[in-house]
Amino acid sequence: MPTTHHPLKAGSLLAGHHAPAGEQKALVLLDRNGQKVIFKTFAAGEKMPTHHANTEVLVTVLAGRLVITVVDTPTEVTAGDYVLIPSGAPHALECLEAARILIFR
Repeated sequence: MPTTHHPLKAGSLLAGHHAPAGEQKALVLLDRNGQKVIFKTFAAGEKMPTHHANTEVLVTVLAGRLVITVVDTPTEVTAGDYVLIPSGAPHALECLEAARILIFR
């Protein structure tokens, strides 16, 4: 049985050589078997209200500065930082400086 390969997808989330993704509110980079990798950008002062997910969520900060609050505990994060949010935990985000993040869930 022949192997099926998906077409190559490439782009730049920061300042790479590929076409830039640009400002995105929710660009799904990968969606396989219920797992997603989502690229988001935020302007300074923008907020994401408290919500929850039914799975663990890994947030990786690519650029900028944010406060991510998980179960009433705020944590300031900057480029290179990550936060692991437990399944079902209420969480929110406040952007202190323009930011780019990856969400793995």
